[in-house]
Amino acid sequence: MRRYIFFAGFLVLFGVGAGFSQTTAADSNVLPAQTVSKASLAAKHADSKLNETVLHKSVLNYSLPAELAEVAQKCAAGEPDECYFSYKTFENAADSKLAAAANLELSVLSLQRGLVKQALSYINRACELNPDDPFMELTRGWTYLAAGKYKKARKSFDDLMYLTADFEYVSSSKTGNALSWYLSGNKEKSAAEWQYLYTANPYNISFVSYMLGKIAAEMKASRHLAPVFLQQALTHDSKNYAAAKLFAQLAEKDKNKLRSWQYYATLYSLDPDNKQLAKKIAKYSKEFGNKSIDYLFYLRLDQPIVHELPSTPSPKIKMALYANREQIPQELQAISFQPSGTATVTDEKLGEVLRVPSYIDKQIVFNPLTGGVDLQNAKGHIEFSAKRPFTISLVHPERTLLIKNAQAENIFSADLSDKELQGELIVVPTSGGFMLVNNVNAEDLIPALLASRVQSITHPAALEAFAVVLRSALLQAAEEQKDRPYFITDNDTDFKFKGINLIFKTLLDASKESAKIRLTQAQAGSYDNCGVLTADQIQNTADKPGYIFSPANVSKYLLSNPPADLYSRPQDPTQWSGIKWMYVYDGKEIQNRIAYKQNIGKLRAIMPTSLTPNGRILSIRFEGSKGSYEAKTPQEAAFILSAGTMRSNLFDIVPLYKGKNIKSVLVRGYDTGFGYGLCLQGADGLAKKGMDYKGIIKYYFPNARILNTTTGTIN
Repeated sequence: MRRYIFFAGFLVLFGVGAGFSQTTAADSNVLPAQTVSKASLAAKHADSKLNETVLHKSVLNYSLPAELAEVAQKCAAGEPDECYFSYKTFENAADSKLAAAANLELSVLSLQRGLVKQALSYINRACELNPDDPFMELTRGWTYLAAGKYKKARKSFDDLMYLTADFEYVSSSKTGNALSWYLSGNKEKSAAEWQYLYTANPYNISFVSYMLGKIAAEMKASRHLAPVFLQQALTHDSKNYAAAKLFAQLAEKDKNKLRSWQYYATLYSLDPDNKQLAKKIAKYSKEFGNKSIDYLFYLRLDQPIVHELPSTPSPKIKMALYANREQIPQELQAISFQPSGTATVTDEKLGEVLRVPSYIDKQIVFNPLTGGVDLQNAKGHIEFSAKRPFTISLVHPERTLLIKNAQAENIFSADLSDKELQGELIVVPTSGGFMLVNNVNAEDLIPALLASRVQSITHPAALEAFAVVLRSALLQAAEEQKDRPYFITDNDTDFKFKGINLIFKTLLDASKESAKIRLTQAQAGSYDNCGVLTADQIQNTADKPGYIFSPANVSKYLLSNPPADLYSRPQDPTQWSGIKWMYVYDGKEIQNRIAYKQNIGKLRAIMPTSLTPNGRILSIRFEGSKGSYEAKTPQEAAFILSAGTMRSNLFDIVPLYKGKNIKSVLVRGYDTGFGYGLCLQGADGLAKKGMDYKGIIKYYFPNARILNTTTGTIN
């Protein structure tokens, strides 16, 4: 029997906000926007259709003068100063269009440097030189918004409407207007703009729902609607950190101790060094005592689900279990285990020391008095003790082993859900507990790795293509890490293992069919969703956008809507968050996360310092009143900005200033991951068009050498 304990908070990543009203905004009473302060903020959601021309027609022009295209290459090469001063050589060019384009780029770069007055000067000059360019006027509106000049921002957003009726521009200008009204304190007018966007723009529905929830939470008469909108925000985008944070705060105000514990625990698991969150956790941990862990998002199983599964002899993979975000396996204090068939316990020197019958629970417990590990029966009697590694093996390899009730000193250190395994379990005693390593056939592991990533992938060819990628990556890891005690962890970016209890027949079939080929001499990576442009220059559409990198063109690309023929498009027009997304983050929280490494004082500027050729951010420098700090990897940058919840490293930033300091940060982004390797949703789209799994592999890995495992030939 399965037993679930829900950890309320983020969907998928953090569970569902259970317990709040399941009513959607479309079901709520709709009142005119001007009465929002006295009644409902609810808005009726339009039935947007993906083939509507208005959503996809684009007039965005990415062309650059040849002189500026050369400068843009310096920007992408990680030379920000040379990039900036090279553009300055063209700011007063005789050709007004060239000068306007240079001033546009200088405005974008100046804002990144925290030079707000300069940014405004450059964008005003650009608009003066080229008054008919809608993107320049739009950029002026966003730059005024960043500077806190809300009235001037609204004028630019309104003036834009006289230059274009293109959906992307109109939607962006209305988003800017909605934010400017909110930031200037006029919640009624802000809500009216958000309501329009809620009904007209399916791409940013999560962000819009969050803002409607935020406004509702701040207005007494509409306070009861805030959870409805926040729940929608998380339903449409599981990684909306600001929505989860506001959920936690509302639950605490409502004196809902259980809900407060769950939401704050969600946030704390992402940002464990956050002192304010630590205080909340200490408070509610004391409140719930030993039962605290019972209310977290962990899968609990009473007995094995699969019981028996065919086992395929293949290279062994050593996978460390219960790893944290940094891929460090956690020291456990105790676990229970139950085999679905007879299991043996073998000491590396003593040989077999114990046999465990089917469906009998045993416990493994760290003994701090002896510094060893005790294996106990259900009554707590010690049957075997060890200070050396020992192995639990199944007599019949098709049987399974359930690991239950894992306990660690820090219950947030890793996902402590129960896991059903195949293969052997190696127990490695440590100075403060023990680690677990699953030694398993690669072919037996692949279906479970598929299961953790392909919830919405249904086509067999897409599943088979992903299985090829996983197999290639597994075998590569086994070769590269063969001298280490484990090759991968259950929390690797490419290998998420939640147990064989999640697999089903189509995954077994996909794994078996895909064994006919293997990638060689290629980075066998994968990511969940893709926009038009990938980091490795694969385009997921027949409608090529003609994109050329420049700092301003990144923002223009992020403004654009996905084309109608995008291979990774979802069927539901409100479920685009994996492709196009928008978040807002608190400036003080960003400062606090930087302070874990270095105190830079008040946050003043956020500047990308290293980019891929098409503008994905590899490193960022954060400038403060007392110094600067550079996040040198995309992962570190994502943690500082969003506690690691940002979807990809393809984004731009609109810093929202209050005086000299950044009060909050608006982030606009595209797709997921780092854009290298197999796009899962794109593979599913290609499969639906009739492409087989070998064709999908060749599409996403055009330069790879492919081994035919049957004939041994390489193509």
